[in-house]
Amino acid sequence: MLSVDLKRAGIVAGLLLILAASAYSADKIVWKPIPDAILEIDARPVKIWNLFQAGKKIDPLLLQIGARSLVIYVHNQQVYEIKPEQLEHKGEDLLWHESDKPAKPLTTSDWNTRDIGSAVRIRLKLADEGLLIEIQIPQIPDLRRGIY
Repeated sequence: MLSVDLKRAGIVAGLLLILAASAYSADKIVWKPIPDAILEIDARPVKIWNLFQAGKKIDPLLLQIGARSLVIYVHNQQVYEIKPEQLEHKGEDLLWHESDKPAKPLTTSDWNTRDIGSAVRIRLKLADEGLLIEIQIPQIPDLRRGIY
């Protein structure tokens, strides 16, 4: 009787461990680099930076400026600063667990997202620092519309 209860407890514990591990891996974001993107801060180009996207979407974005890493949620208009040690390198890609996101976003203002033809332009201001960030992400033109 006792061995049956121990087996059941072991099975339940194993299932809980599997569920916890799968939930932890489900919030994992694989960041892919965006080639040919343009970044300006206060209308000046930046020397050392990288821009990444999650899959084929432009929301969220990961912007690395020097040693600083910013996760930008375009749709929600929120920016979070994450620690560089939270990013795991896998070749050119980066891995990050969304559960590691800080509780409070950075204060931002002046959000503007616009399709400018050959690119999507995202502008935002980090209010506490007064920095105006402009990102231009190239996009493939939709030839079905016949305007290119």
